[in-house]
Amino acid sequence: MIRYDTKRNTNQQQHDNMENAGNVGNAGNAGNTGNVHLTNNDEEKYQMVPVPPGLLQYYVKKETILSLTEDIKSSKARCTDYKKNYELECHTKENLLRLIPKTPMGLKHRDVWKIVLVIKSVTGDKVCLKGALINHGTGELALISSINAAIQTEYKHRTIQSHDDEYKICQCKMIAPLLFWDELVNRLTN
Repeated sequence: MIRYDTKRNTNQQQHDNMENAGNVGNAGNAGNTGNVHLTNNDEEKYQMVPVPPGLLQYYVKKETILSLTEDIKSSKARCTDYKKNYELECHTKENLLRLIPKTPMGLKHRDVWKIVLVIKSVTGDKVCLKGALINHGTGELALISSINAAIQTEYKHRTIQSHDDEYKICQCKMIAPLLFWDELVNRLTN
């Protein structure tokens, strides 16, 4: 089951809407992950589909990510730019604060989220972090992108303040290089 957080609807309404539409898996049903799969665009950036645009992914089940294993294997065979200028990044308190939104959900879970994975892209003074956080209370994952002030001036989509004043959270689904998805599956498996 995947639930999303947005200012337009409550989490429960979205959860109910998505389940009724049959677009998300229910990990409670013998590991069924529905029809969620990984797809890429022309720039070799990958995303889970179907996931509506413009929503933060707070409630992603581990089983949903692990169900992407075959998609990742087949994508690696065709991928020409696995990292897309991203590198693995340290799990620091500063990076954790940069990946937690200042929303009611972010404030509520601030102390139970831990970093599973962070990757970082640096181009000049522009920094982008992409991370997976695990809620140790529920075992669910949050997939979050965060950008520093240098990128924010040219970023055309909605953002939310993080717990670091210089970084904002992109209010969107996770779109990341294959490195992110492959390493996330690896860390959840081992």
